[in-house]
Amino acid sequence: MSDRLFLLDKNYLLKEAQANLRLELQARLVELVKEGYFQLFNPLRLPDERTDLIENFKPIHLSFFDELYDVLAGIYRYNIGDNQLELLFDGRSHYEMYMTDWPEAFEQYVNELCGKKNFVLAGLELSVFHDPSKRIELAQNRMKVSIFDHFGLRIYKYKGIQKLNSKSA
Repeated sequence: MSDRLFLLDKNYLLKEAQANLRLELQARLVELVKEGYFQLFNPLRLPDERTDLIENFKPIHLSFFDELYDVLAGIYRYNIGDNQLELLFDGRSHYEMYMTDWPEAFEQYVNELCGKKNFVLAGLELSVFHDPSKRIELAQNRMKVSIFDHFGLRIYKYKGIQKLNSKSA
């Protein structure tokens, strides 16, 4: 980002905060997906081979969630509006504010998405049940479709973020 025109632009500060929190929040995403599995499919947490595997899984390789993290980060920037910084009266910098606000919003987004069966199953496929012989793009696309349908938005490379006109089946 060497071509900054306005160093205190809200989007620069927010993108920097989001980049610094990436690994922490991706690990949190895996934990929330695991919790979503139990809420949807095993609310009593009855032990079996699958639940033991899910409960004991510790994420190591989180790069499978990079694109999904970027999608949620872009939706957050879109939802909070323009690029003007508001006045803060609590003594924090805008960067510090984003370092607390973005994780809260991220967790809220993921908790809402973990109520969707396809999102949870695809998240488990990318983490707990990852098989190197399978194409990860299919699970990533299922998660992105869940995100886009949930928020009613689409992200296009050259057009930006646009609202959906109608819901898909």
